[in-house]
Amino acid sequence: MDKRWLWMSLLALWTLLAARPAAAQAPEPVPADDVYVAGGDVVLPGEVAGDAVAAGRRVSVGPLVRGDAILAGGSVVIGGQVLDDVRAAGGEVLVNGPVGDDLIAAGGRVRLAPGARVGGRAWLAGGEVEVAGDVGRELRAAAGRVRLGGRVQGNVELAAEEVEILSTARVAGNLTYRSARPARIAPGAQIAGRITHIRTEPSETALRTGVVASGIVFIVGLALAGSVLFLLLPGITLSAARTIGSDPWRSLALGFALLVSIPFLAVLLMVTVIGIPLGLVLLALYPVMLLLGFLAAAFFLGDAGLRRLRRPPSKGLQLGAFIGALVLLALLSQVPGVGGLVAFLALLFGLGAWGLRLYRALDPPRAGSGAGDVLQP
Repeated sequence: MDKRWLWMSLLALWTLLAARPAAAQAPEPVPADDVYVAGGDVVLPGEVAGDAVAAGRRVSVGPLVRGDAILAGGSVVIGGQVLDDVRAAGGEVLVNGPVGDDLIAAGGRVRLAPGARVGGRAWLAGGEVEVAGDVGRELRAAAGRVRLGGRVQGNVELAAEEVEILSTARVAGNLTYRSARPARIAPGAQIAGRITHIRTEPSETALRTGVVASGIVFIVGLALAGSVLFLLLPGITLSAARTIGSDPWRSLALGFALLVSIPFLAVLLMVTVIGIPLGLVLLALYPVMLLLGFLAAAFFLGDAGLRRLRRPPSKGLQLGAFIGALVLLALLSQVPGVGGLVAFLALLFGLGAWGLRLYRALDPPRAGSGAGDVLQP
């Protein structure tokens, strides 16, 4: 599926979800377990014993998250400590506190501040990336401009139009960078391994940077959209996903029918003039439906995996399994020859499952019929 459609879908779905009452508009006492919030200004002021999933216009996290943190917003600030992984996307992503394991972040500007430390790997992408803190393992960054002034205990791989290594930089491994021109390396910088410059054309560097950055933002955006959908409508979301397992062939057939017929129906309505408003609504909702279909397929795969493992279906595990399935689908979609087919089938199955779910909700079974059993989450 064309990524432009999915980006439109993410924006449209976010608008629809934002119209609902926000889950966290002001600081509230944080519960003892996992935290899942979405709203305008999202602030997690207390200690989170499990994972934190948050999305909003401005997202601020601190002082302690004992599990993973999955964050998205116009501005994302990690002011406290996260003991496990951090995955963040936003217009600006600022990491001020320590991260226990890996950090994956993408945005217009991504900054690892002085005093911040990443225990594992750091994969960063954006318009501008600055690393002034410490990275416990490897560092990979792709941006228009990369500035490195912190400590990295492993190898460093950079792709940027402009690379600057400050005098405070300390790299225990190799430095490999792809750029159209040599990096500016300050005299005081210490690089224990070899320095390799892979010269690229400016257009090639920009393309590579854009692909890496958009890929990371794309996956994080899908994960956050699915997380918000699940937090607001958990029963309906799982019910639609499980319909793929209970009625796979009907889901596939209906998904194909909806994919083909909705644009045709929208155009037909607009030709009648009187049906223009309804036709425009259908066209506006079409990318949202495609997104919901793809997300339903990922939820189905994650839920099926949890059932095989016989794990209790808590919200945290459901979201974790969904994100894992989403990454798996993204990787499979890159396999030459079959990747496009995998993504297309996932879309059809999920779209048809939502259609069946909606049909059964509008036409409930009569007493004594077992047709509605599959709707139970």
